[in-house]
Amino acid sequence: MLACTEMITMCLQSAKHKHLRAQEQQQPLHSAGQGLTIFHDIFRRADKNDDGKLSFEEFNAYFADGILTTEELQELFYSIDGRQNNNLDTDKLSDYFSQHLGEYLNVLSALESL
Repeated sequence: MLACTEMITMCLQSAKHKHLRAQEQQQPLHSAGQGLTIFHDIFRRADKNDDGKLSFEEFNAYFADGILTTEELQELFYSIDGRQNNNLDTDKLSDYFSQHLGEYLNVLSALESL
């Protein structure tokens, strides 16, 4: 089974590519509603000052794992931060990642129901 950070990294990579394609095509990304508890928990752990938001420093410190560079993480952070307020609401971030889970969303939903 994948570790949480590996799953997040896969989602980050998928999210980056899908986000760029959607922007190019100007299509809205779909959203999903279940299976997000794990993301809320992960993002709460990343939120070191418990303000319900991730600064880039918190985002980078938590997700830097040597696969994505700091520049790639920064690019992703600012592409998600549509209002450019330098903070990502953890609920918004969970919603963003849920759009890129594919079949993993069904797995996470099943785990939540156990």
